[in-house]
Amino acid sequence: MKWQTFGMIMVGIMMVAAASSLAQTPPVSTPPAPETAPVSSPETAPAPDNLPMAPQMQVENDDKFHYTQSGRDPFVSLIEKGSEEGVNQGGLPSMLIAELALQGIQIGLGKVAMFKGPDNNVYGMRIGDACKDGKLIEIQNNKVMFEKIVFDEFGREKEKQQIEVYLHR
Repeated sequence: MKWQTFGMIMVGIMMVAAASSLAQTPPVSTPPAPETAPVSSPETAPAPDNLPMAPQMQVENDDKFHYTQSGRDPFVSLIEKGSEEGVNQGGLPSMLIAELALQGIQIGLGKVAMFKGPDNNVYGMRIGDACKDGKLIEIQNNKVMFEKIVFDEFGREKEKQQIEVYLHR
């Protein structure tokens, strides 16, 4: 009987402890919604005669995306500076060796090779003059020799080739 009384007392103490812990936490409730005044539209609300009306803004629903380019075109290579419409605009330094046609060789006070460019202009080159992908290294009576510089895909010098261009009569 002693153990039964002790067990009952323990159960009672546990129930009182549980009830008191529940009583100490406040109940969770949502805050009351603030009272709001009814919203009236500008069309239905009476406007005083002495106040000016605000201008009405009309918003158009435009689902199209507009891109305005600023700066350079991201799809144009930074290494190869090409010309527009196949015609070089920068003169001899912007022309490739393959675009030049040897028209004549002048021998006198100094050797000058005469080339016709893709723009139909005639250009004179001396030994050491450069074009876009090489330089003139030798002028003979019937031919000229270029040293062509070949670049890799990163724009670094890869190798040098010697190209002979013959005068056609």
